[in-house]
Amino acid sequence: MQPKRADISEEKKRLIEGNHRFIQTHGHDLARHVSGQKPYAVILTCSDSRVPPEHIFNAGVGELFVVRDAGNIAFGSSVIGSLEYAVSHLHVPLLLILGHTNCGAMKASETGPGDGTCIGDIVNEIRCCFGGDDHLRDNVRRQEKMILQRSPAIAQAVESGALEIQGAIYHLEDGTVEFL
Repeated sequence: MQPKRADISEEKKRLIEGNHRFIQTHGHDLARHVSGQKPYAVILTCSDSRVPPEHIFNAGVGELFVVRDAGNIAFGSSVIGSLEYAVSHLHVPLLLILGHTNCGAMKASETGPGDGTCIGDIVNEIRCCFGGDDHLRDNVRRQEKMILQRSPAIAQAVESGALEIQGAIYHLEDGTVEFL
């Protein structure tokens, strides 16, 4: 049994206070988003907390449709379905696969194959890109290809010219984004 925590943990207090600051800063503008969204890009990126696309690209509420998972992999119906929603229903013209330096999922993948757990499945998916000497860029490029193989809807949008797929690397060290 886990020990009982105080009524409101410090972490929860930080979330509540952060939400209050968000409302103070953006509350006057939020109602305009209730009727729908029109993001200009969908970004598949890592779930790493150091990789916040809205901050990296200085984007506001409603401008980016962000799908995150460990290792920025186009794997599983939840990820592919979310990307398809952005492309097919929101008509987003750009899909960016954003990898990043110092990625824990990439480092875990480089140490060996997965262990049969869900984390192991992620590791094994990333390991499929190994073969060259630049695993980070190879993974981003592989995900560009895998999206097209795993989603006929996205492949059709690319074929028709309605969607561009672009790979990029976010450099944690200095904040720059390197488009591949």
